[in-house]
Amino acid sequence: MSQRIITCECGANVRLPKDSANRAFRCPACKTALALTVDAKILSARQLRAGDAGATCPICQTVIAAEEFLVTCPQCDQIHHRECWSEIGGCGTYGCEQAPALDKSAATATAPLTAWGDNKKCPMCGEQIKSIALRCRYCNTDFDTADPLSLKDLHRQSERDQSLKKLQQSTVTIFVVSIIGCVAPIIGLVGLAYFLPKREQLARCGPLYQVMAVASLILSAIYTVLLVVFALFESS
Repeated sequence: MSQRIITCECGANVRLPKDSANRAFRCPACKTALALTVDAKILSARQLRAGDAGATCPICQTVIAAEEFLVTCPQCDQIHHRECWSEIGGCGTYGCEQAPALDKSAATATAPLTAWGDNKKCPMCGEQIKSIALRCRYCNTDFDTADPLSLKDLHRQSERDQSLKKLQQSTVTIFVVSIIGCVAPIIGLVGLAYFLPKREQLARCGPLYQVMAVASLILSAIYTVLLVVFALFESS
């Protein structure tokens, strides 16, 4: 099967895998989950519309909320969270042709987590939830991985999320201030000192914040040059 290139919601061109061996796939640019079928076709995702009946994702066993993206299995018509489909690489209905194939090779170090019968303990409330769940159906705590987490891991995840949120807010502030021409030299220096060490974190914030950071530096540079030219013109 030849490779296909699709355009992600973030605008990045993504090359899909040649076969269906690995369908746990995300956009390399914005890290958005992409739901792929066994023949490496991407499933269209949508949010719940007004009047839609509530649905429970068979993978994480939680009700799909209005703001969450869902996909429908083309084989069994079961509705899933897009994130959950991408996380396990297929449909969560046991026996469905779109379900992910389990790795039975002797080289596998540990048994793969599945949506069928495996459980883990929620580090926040202590309840037993599906091993593949990305959200606890009892306390609604979100996880950034399907791997079992300790309370310390959950705190580190929360700290990372707070750090990214702070970086997003700072990026917006620097971009807005960079539009004010008179402070361009200062904002340019502040932006360079702030963004350069945080390049990897900024990439995890998404393309919008990356563009705003670069734009603020460019605007500061342009205004600085204009201020220098104006000052030389006034002194001559």
